Amino acid sequence: MKLCSKQPAGASTGQRALLKLVLAVVLSFCSYLFFSRLVVTAVEVKGASMNPTLSAGDRLLLNRFTYLHREPQRGELVVLRDPETGDLIVKRIVGMPCETVLMQNEAAYVNGHRLIEPYTSTLMRPDYSPLGKATVIPRDHYFVLGDNRTRSLDSRAFGSVPRNSILGLISL
Repeated sequence: MKLCSKQPAGASTGQRALLKLVLAVVLSFCSYLFFSRLVVTAVEVKGASMNPTLSAGDRLLLNRFTYLHREPQRGELVVLRDPETGDLIVKRIVGMPCETVLMQNEAAYVNGHRLIEPYTSTLMRPDYSPLGKATVIPRDHYFVLGDNRTRSLDSRAFGSVPRNSILGLISL
């Protein structure tokens, strides 16, 4: 009498385990990419342009999901690509599309009304601020400023930023 051991059809148990492991790793990686690109990403503040609100070394969560279903609003802290270097930077939205912004006497004026900005460091740098010159923000662009106006390269230097440069919202 001959005994036969029956092997399962297809792959061996070891091959199945390996396939499950590879599938788990691939799905985990895809989930990470989806989550970090569309939902939330960790960012670290560098520099002093957002003092006193944020300090160098602060770690924050960048909410990418919010702006998939609504537009940015005035006063929000946003992360965007620096138009000159391509680095990620944090700034505050001051001017909205089609508004007129005027920087004068250490204050920001939008459509002729002075903004109340208790979060700012008060002095501005007139050497790169378009003082006394009104700027009309184009459609789908935003005027952004750092809270530390003496140490911030922002829309005063590089102009308004297109909506597609704004990556997401910082919530405090």
